[in-house]
Amino acid sequence: MRQHPDEREAILKELVLRLIECGMYRRALDEIDLYLPSFPYQDNPVLHIYAGLLALYLAQPKLGEQVPNHERPWDNGLLRDAQTHLERAKAIDPDNLVAIAFIEQIPIITQSPRGRQPIESDEESLDIDVKGQRRKRVKT
Repeated sequence: MRQHPDEREAILKELVLRLIECGMYRRALDEIDLYLPSFPYQDNPVLHIYAGLLALYLAQPKLGEQVPNHERPWDNGLLRDAQTHLERAKAIDPDNLVAIAFIEQIPIITQSPRGRQPIESDEESLDIDVKGQRRKRVKT
């Protein structure tokens, strides 16, 4: 980054994406957190989105524990960090749809499953009721 000071933000974005592709989510978040408080990174909404989504991903209840799915706790510190990063991205870019959507969804996805329908995941079996199947929405 020292050799190409004009490309610092692009280099950091590329580094973070490569770390994510390698499954190194914690390291990617640590890398962003290292640079994000300083100029010019602090005013980049994309980096705040990356940090927010990584924090949200890492805050999820851990799989493989011998605790029922609905009783696994979310990491509140990482949830708070995710919310902060997403709100910062929205403050920098008020029209950022990713930030807006995830800010609205965080309270919904983190609430206890009691009193709401469970969210289907890719790991569950797929049973399709052909008669009651909804039509696919078309983007206009």
